[in-house]
Amino acid sequence: MPAKLILLPFLLALTAAAQSPPSPYSVKADRLGETVMEWTRNNPESAKCDNTARDDLPRSGDRTWAAYCLNRSAKTTEGFTYGTAPLLMQAAWFHNDSLYRVEMTLLSDESLPDLMSALKQKFGKPVSKRTTRVQNGFGSQFEEKRLTWTNKISTLDLTYSTVPGRRPSLAFTLEAPRDDAQSKRAQTTKACADM
Repeated sequence: MPAKLILLPFLLALTAAAQSPPSPYSVKADRLGETVMEWTRNNPESAKCDNTARDDLPRSGDRTWAAYCLNRSAKTTEGFTYGTAPLLMQAAWFHNDSLYRVEMTLLSDESLPDLMSALKQKFGKPVSKRTTRVQNGFGSQFEEKRLTWTNKISTLDLTYSTVPGRRPSLAFTLEAPRDDAQSKRAQTTKACADM
């Protein structure tokens, strides 16, 4: 009987640890959900994005969105990578002072096989693989592929294409702000439809 009493707290602790919620994905030294201050401390070369990048931010009247960018320059060529894949640029989107999304554009698709292998090793098998066929005005056909990983509170998308000049990209996204933005868009659409 005493042995069972000693074993019971251990089993309860083990069960609680197994049921703990997953953590948001992290990107290098940053983690989804961290504050703007934490992110800019880890990324001192960053600056607020120009209007072109900010056009992709969800629109809401509450001005709760911000975006910071890191761009490849002569000074940052050596360490400006994700894994071994050289980056062209990185954008961090914040909602209510919290890191909501990190987008990275790869410099080229040369390191794509190594990157895909590393992502599968770190995050496991993708939960979905989608291929979309596209065609340009001249009739040339191409494929765009998207691999998606998720841990229920954050998502990772790797997108790459056979379209000439289109660079592969990675996007780490926290689910809660995305759901909030989609809900606000749906409310706005409904309100406009009621007019």
